[in-house]
Amino acid sequence: MSQVWENLPVFIDESGGERVLVKSRAGTEHAVEPTLQHFPKGIRGGATHVGVAVDPGTLDFSVVRLPAACTTAAVYTRNMCVSPAIVFDRENTARGLISLVCVVSKNANVFTPNGLADIRAVADALAQEFDLPTQEIFISATGVIGRPLPISKITSNIPGISAKLSEQGVEQVSKAILTTDKRPKQASIRIGDVVIGGYAKGAGMIEPNMATMLVYLYTNAKVEKAVLDRMLKRAVDPTFNSMSVDSDTSTSDTVALMATGEAELADEELFQNALTAVCLKLARAVAREAEGANKLLEVTVALPTSEQDAAFFAKKIINSPLIKTAIHGADPNWGRVVMAIGKPAPGSPLFTFSREDVVIAIQGQTMFDRGRALQVDLNALSQSIKSSEVVKIDVVIGTPAYKAKVWGCDLSAEYVHENAHYTT
Repeated sequence: MSQVWENLPVFIDESGGERVLVKSRAGTEHAVEPTLQHFPKGIRGGATHVGVAVDPGTLDFSVVRLPAACTTAAVYTRNMCVSPAIVFDRENTARGLISLVCVVSKNANVFTPNGLADIRAVADALAQEFDLPTQEIFISATGVIGRPLPISKITSNIPGISAKLSEQGVEQVSKAILTTDKRPKQASIRIGDVVIGGYAKGAGMIEPNMATMLVYLYTNAKVEKAVLDRMLKRAVDPTFNSMSVDSDTSTSDTVALMATGEAELADEELFQNALTAVCLKLARAVAREAEGANKLLEVTVALPTSEQDAAFFAKKIINSPLIKTAIHGADPNWGRVVMAIGKPAPGSPLFTFSREDVVIAIQGQTMFDRGRALQVDLNALSQSIKSSEVVKIDVVIGTPAYKAKVWGCDLSAEYVHENAHYTT
């Protein structure tokens, strides 16, 4: 069992399948479930087809109704071509209370003639159907960029949808938000009377910058807005912001956390760690199940300057197409790691290093040790990569004082095929 961060009691147990665990100060273990088993009561959901997708059997519109106006925190993409839905949501989450979450799937509604007006039209129709102010509505859109929403189809299918929601319908919502995902991504945890549960979508166009993909988290804890904002940011940075599928930052990336306030929060630190663990479980699922991916790639870099510098170098490794394809082909080519850590990039850390400073290991096997290439059984190491679901690369530069861990995936022909024909 490995500890993910030395300063947080969050662990990954990979014996017999992955388990993410949180330990309390008393040593009690709390496991993150890959389901919505632990979820706040009274949240109802449902999904339907409204005409965004061509296939009438495809769920392309989902709604989650919260039991009351909930304290909400959210973080969003920094892509400069941001979705109008995010413009709308930023205004509403700044106020702090959300009663309804809606996701339009299969269309991102980005760079369209009436993008923001269309989002407001959806919000108006939902407000009328659920008797809510539009300021308490949260809307996301995901899918193809540049295509206008069939707004009349959407709004004409909203009347009556409120009567179709149920607590069991949240499971359906976690499926309806998907686009090219292989399967739903869910996670939940219980710590005493407090539960945290959520779901995510995302398979491509993913390297987060403040948030990632679409992620919706719900808790029954009673938390003030400022505290919830801080907690979400702390959970997102070492999880969603520490993974990348293909280095492309989506126009619509969102992570939202809603608190119903029914349960008193007895241990704020344990709640923070549990929230981080749920985010970790979902982030690793996104990387593991990315478009065309066969392997989860875990890269750890340790160096003397800062955690930010370590993360910067780790991201260079995780985003290298040559490394991704080598892992896909089970080729333990440590020379590509050398290329990646030396690759110039905007914002590169301002320190130098030589070959005598570097240690490179793949699957726990040291291949280069401070100036010396070591003799290893390449066939055995290749077989280890081929047979493993998780492939690990560890790099040390200089005298390590700070460490960062990031997650990604291999790059296959399936990824190229998926994205070469995405709109055609």
